[in-house]
Amino acid sequence: MKKPVSPEKDPKDLLRQAEKVAASGEVEKSLGLFESSIRGYLRERKPFKALAAAKVAKTSLGSHPRVHALLIKLFRSLDLTGDLQKELEESCTTLKKNEVPIFRGLRSEEFIELLEIVHIVDVGKGRFIFRQHDTGEDIYLVIDGALGVYRDGELMSVLLPGDVFGELGFFFQASRSASVRALGKSRLARIPAQDLRPLCKRFAGLRQSLEALYHERILIKAREELRHNPLADPERDSLTTIRFSRGQIIAFDVPADFTIVKHGIVEIDLDEKGVKTKRFLRPGHVVERFCGPARANTDVELIRARIDLLGRVTDEG
Repeated sequence: MKKPVSPEKDPKDLLRQAEKVAASGEVEKSLGLFESSIRGYLRERKPFKALAAAKVAKTSLGSHPRVHALLIKLFRSLDLTGDLQKELEESCTTLKKNEVPIFRGLRSEEFIELLEIVHIVDVGKGRFIFRQHDTGEDIYLVIDGALGVYRDGELMSVLLPGDVFGELGFFFQASRSASVRALGKSRLARIPAQDLRPLCKRFAGLRQSLEALYHERILIKAREELRHNPLADPERDSLTTIRFSRGQIIAFDVPADFTIVKHGIVEIDLDEKGVKTKRFLRPGHVVERFCGPARANTDVELIRARIDLLGRVTDEG
């Protein structure tokens, strides 16, 4: 015997409940209720009631990216072009679209899809967003405030509004390379990796923007690892990008002063005092000198660098 289908909840009741939950500060729960109310009105073919519910969400929650996305899509469905444009401009201000390199080049459709997956996080002074060696792949954007980036307890840099962080975890799919802590009361936009990956597959512009940021950051990370070598400067040295398919042998006895693993995993065989061991080099690892067998454990992309003693800026990759 089939279980009876539960009746749909009244969108008006859902709207009242959403307002109460929003007033108590439960943003994510209230968003879910607002979205359910809007869907209910649309099922009943009451688009203007749905629009009114979205406007109540904005009154209750303020300039939240997901509320912007709801309103933009409703304005579009009702052919309210002027309201749509105004809401889109406001959403661009909320997420600092024109200030953030990974957002700046996005088309409107790409940006609207991105708005739908963004979560807003308010953090108090001293709170850690994540700690070094934590697992995590989400990307963050600083909307307000300041955060410190610490590696092995040392302050490496300060993040300010418009700065993006966490992209190394998104691409590495490994533990966090540093800790990030709020230096004062701050507001962040969190972009969940599980929702962002499908968007990157659909939208080339978003994927290319993130890849460009990743390339820049991985060179910065390599420079930090090469601090003991005063001649090395990955951001200015002559760079060549090389790709290997899974299983291919990788030669390290080539003219290169150092090699950076950009994507994939490199498997190497070491012979340390007669004991043979394997090591797996992941993205961000810098290889300065190595003699021995190495192969691509997955599809691999490497950045090979020659130290530029004359200080010229060249990029062959």
